[in-house]
Amino acid sequence: MHLMITKFATAFTFIFALLAAHVWAGEYTEIKSSLARINPDLKASSIEVTPMFGIYNILLNNGDRIYMSADGEFFFAGTMYQNSFGENLVNITEQSSLKDRLVAMGSPAAQQAWVFPAQGERKATITIFTDIDCFYCQKLHAEMPAINALGIEVKYLAFPRAGIGSSSYQALVDSWCAKNANEFLTEAKLRSHNKQAPQASPKPCENPVLAHYTLGQQIGINGTPAIVFDSGELLPGYLPANELAKRLGIL
Repeated sequence: MHLMITKFATAFTFIFALLAAHVWAGEYTEIKSSLARINPDLKASSIEVTPMFGIYNILLNNGDRIYMSADGEFFFAGTMYQNSFGENLVNITEQSSLKDRLVAMGSPAAQQAWVFPAQGERKATITIFTDIDCFYCQKLHAEMPAINALGIEVKYLAFPRAGIGSSSYQALVDSWCAKNANEFLTEAKLRSHNKQAPQASPKPCENPVLAHYTLGQQIGINGTPAIVFDSGELLPGYLPANELAKRLGIL
């Protein structure tokens, strides 16, 4: 019996290797064709093997994630878990998302950010995808002095929810191009909150707002504020300064 199991396992491994080799040799042709049948604009940003036999982890260009068979005939969306005997339950989907966010936060686009430095010793750094007109973005920004006082450095990336060319997009561009970018951004959020007219636009300049927005879409950001820790963990929505510090292990 042991010999039969061993032979079966060897054959199974061999078949999987052939299947993987076939997919690699075809540069995921079947998978890419399947995506095109769903929607011609749908592309794979990344394709990776999963622990599930014959199933591939696909990050789409719209930020969504799906799982697809090697031949492209079957796919499903949702969270994949690994439930191995004697082991803790593993969220395979979140592991992939963490990795993707870490890569994104190390990209050139993410390095161009509004930075609100920590006061005194810097104990943590967070990156926040933000908008001008978002109520909870405004609420979070109002707590910036308290956040910084706790030793938290905040890096802002632009995510105009209304899209490219919208008034909030222009306000973010203006905030980047302003002589004092941080002050302009703060005033822009305050004016939006108080329903006041926007500030006069400064001289146009090269800016990363489009790159920020595209980056956010690629990693599945669909609302603001979206807080990303250095670990890659994503917290969607607002948190008060003290709660944020607790999540970071500072308090």
